[in-house]
Amino acid sequence: MMIRALFLCLVLVTGLAGAHAAANDGGDVRTIVWADLLPEGESDRLARLQQMQAVEMGFEHFGTDQMPQIMSFAAVEELDGQRVRLGGYILPFDYFSGGRVTRFLLVPYVGACIHVPPPPPNQLVFVETDEPIEVEGLWDPVYAEGVLRIQRQDTDLASVAYTLELDSVSPYRP
Repeated sequence: MMIRALFLCLVLVTGLAGAHAAANDGGDVRTIVWADLLPEGESDRLARLQQMQAVEMGFEHFGTDQMPQIMSFAAVEELDGQRVRLGGYILPFDYFSGGRVTRFLLVPYVGACIHVPPPPPNQLVFVETDEPIEVEGLWDPVYAEGVLRIQRQDTDLASVAYTLELDSVSPYRP
């Protein structure tokens, strides 16, 4: 049952239902979804790896031992240097007064990297800003907009395949 739930979560997060990148009406910004960060065939490969890991280690979502992150840095080369807009959730590394942050992970679903296992590196985006941004609620989805780079980051929470040079953060509006 837990393996099925893990696989379903991966299916929803990576958009196996056929989501594709779309041009945004706002000029040169390309609106993407999390599945767009995965090269062709990567969703299936990650699903198999997660299932094998869950079977091998046993899956306990809230256990005390953290399951290792499935390490896939396979990235979509065409996105490197593109100005993108991606919806997700902010997982801050630091907090300043007034709920302001300067470093965070943009993650595909609430609780990613807090619960185990973290998403693979190619499903996480590292963001660092010079000017702190205000975060109103960690449970509220946002759009992050900026220049996407294929750039590995190894953090205390997880390893990451992409970095976003942030221009703006706005509330998510479907």
